[in-house]
Amino acid sequence: MSEPKRGRLVRPLEGATVRQERESVAANAVRLNADDAARMVEALNVVHAGTFNLFYLVRKHYWGAEGAESGDVADFLEDAYGRLRDIDDDIAERIAEIGGVPVSTPPEIQEYAPVHLEAEHLYSLRASLEGDLDAYATLAVAYREAIDAAAEVGDEASRELLEDRLETLEDDAHTIERYVEDDTLVEVER
Repeated sequence: MSEPKRGRLVRPLEGATVRQERESVAANAVRLNADDAARMVEALNVVHAGTFNLFYLVRKHYWGAEGAESGDVADFLEDAYGRLRDIDDDIAERIAEIGGVPVSTPPEIQEYAPVHLEAEHLYSLRASLEGDLDAYATLAVAYREAIDAAAEVGDEASRELLEDRLETLEDDAHTIERYVEDDTLVEVER
C-alpha cells in the first residue's frame, strides 16, 4: 500500500520506540514462512478493514433505527455490531499471531476496506438495511478470497477462523434480508 499517513488524524508517538514497522512481517510462533505470512497479512487486513467499516455502518443504523419494527431491528443490529466487533478483534489478533501489523488508522482502514462508509446523514431504515445487506455481500467476497489464500498457503488456522466468521456474517445477512423483505418495514413520516 502507500506511505503512512500523517496529519490531524494520525501522528507518531514522539520518543516512542517502534517495535515493528507497518507492512512488515516478523517471525511468528506458528512458523508460517515469511512469504506466506505476508500474503495472509495482506488478505486478513482487507477482511479486518472491511469488518471494521461494517461494524461502524451497523452501529450507525442501530442508533438511527425507527419505524414499525424498529425495536426488533434495533435489538438485532445491536447484537450484530457486537458480533462484528468481536470478529474484527479475532481477525486483527490473527494478523499479529502470524507476524503482521493490523491496519489501525482511519486512512489505512479506508485504503484496505472493500466495504465503504456511507455519508454522515441518517437514512430510512429500509435504505440503511439494504446498504448493510450489500456491505455484507461485499465483505463475504473478501472473506472467501482470504479463505482461498489461506488454503493455498496451508494456513489452516486462518482458514478455519475465516470460515467460522463468514458463517456468522452470512447468518446476519440472512436476518437483514428477512427484514428488508418484510412489508411492515415502513418509513416514519416526518
